[in-house]
Amino acid sequence: MSHTTNELLRKALHIGFGLFALALKWIPWWAAAIVAAVAVLGNWLALHRIVGTRVARHERGYDAGIVLYPLVVMLLIVIFRDHIAYAGIVWAILAFGDGMATVIARFARIAPLPWNRAKSWGGFAAFVVFGFLAGWGVGWWLGEKDVLAIAIAVVAAAIGESLDLHINDNITVPFAASVALIIAAIHPVVPFGQWPHTPVWLIVNTVLALIGYAAKSVNFSGALGGWVLGTILIFGAGWPMYVALLAFFIIGSATTKLGYKRKADQGLAQEGGGRRGFSHAFSNVGVAAICSIAVSRLFRADAVELAIIAYLMGIASLATAAADTTASEVGQLIGRRAFLPLTLKRVPVGTEGAISIEGTVAGAIGGALVAIFSIAALNTMFPDFRMGIETIAPIALAAFLGSYIESLAGSWNRKQSDPIPNGVLNFFNTVAGAFLLYVLRGLTA
Repeated sequence: MSHTTNELLRKALHIGFGLFALALKWIPWWAAAIVAAVAVLGNWLALHRIVGTRVARHERGYDAGIVLYPLVVMLLIVIFRDHIAYAGIVWAILAFGDGMATVIARFARIAPLPWNRAKSWGGFAAFVVFGFLAGWGVGWWLGEKDVLAIAIAVVAAAIGESLDLHINDNITVPFAASVALIIAAIHPVVPFGQWPHTPVWLIVNTVLALIGYAAKSVNFSGALGGWVLGTILIFGAGWPMYVALLAFFIIGSATTKLGYKRKADQGLAQEGGGRRGFSHAFSNVGVAAICSIAVSRLFRADAVELAIIAYLMGIASLATAAADTTASEVGQLIGRRAFLPLTLKRVPVGTEGAISIEGTVAGAIGGALVAIFSIAALNTMFPDFRMGIETIAPIALAAFLGSYIESLAGSWNRKQSDPIPNGVLNFFNTVAGAFLLYVLRGLTA
């Protein structure tokens, strides 16, 4: 017997639960977290007994989304316990933005989104409008009146919800909103820091975007997206971060083009003639762009030590992207034996998640090169923060480990009936590299 989901009832409960964000003004964070934990158990064990199994997308009466929603709310409350307004704002965006996007999209599809035709402009607009109104209202109620930061968080969440990531919206929406809110709310919101030689590097960025397109290293969306991301890096963190991007781009493009015909004949080459698009650009450079914005905000707030850490995390993310790309491309070209990263089982070359000795060594070198060039540039702009092998080594190690973690994720992903897109894994890979640098930096400080 087929199972039918009452999507309107499901979203009504989704939105209604968001009203409880207003209660964060009166109850302590630990009590709110306990209530959310109880809701996790209730949604798992009892919700279908109260309103029926039609609220779930599975005949058992619950699904991942129903359980994840209160679990994410609990995590938001715990993470933002010292600034509970942020938890309330993200909760409201998730409840009303994501909820109304689905409801409105049923009646006003208008036109499909160019980057995901399963989503419509009607749903996207509904997310932005209702998400902003709810986020601003809850923020005002809880004492957070930074309208611009809330608007940035809503747009980031709406974009995250609209992407075909094969990841539950209860994860992507609060993640995107939280990261954007944290970065945008660091005082002051505007303007970006002014770094030396910015106009020159903006010209360089434009010229390189055109060269990359002409050389068929990127398609139009890749050139435009890369130009936007490069501009963010230059304005946010200055030219040393752009040097890291440039090193990654040169290494990644060179290894992708290396032996392309041979890889294409074996069905292993990058699609589109090796030209990369916006999804590739964002999945590899998105974390560095986030870190660059944080660098600008932190420097202007005189939090210099934190700004340097954010800077190094951005560099580590690009070094990780270089390590992953180099390992994959070189391994597919000259790797003699491919094996799974966890079990070491032999598999055909080109198997998702597989690694080779040749590719692994090449990846480690690629990540280390990005680290070396970037730190040399950073030392030039910040002579008071002279950094050497004690900084380069953790970045190179974080890049290597991040790339290896991505191989583990890819090995798991290939077994799934509905696999996660490669771009999502690449983004996860750069997040892992940045986080590992943060951990290693703390261990070696």
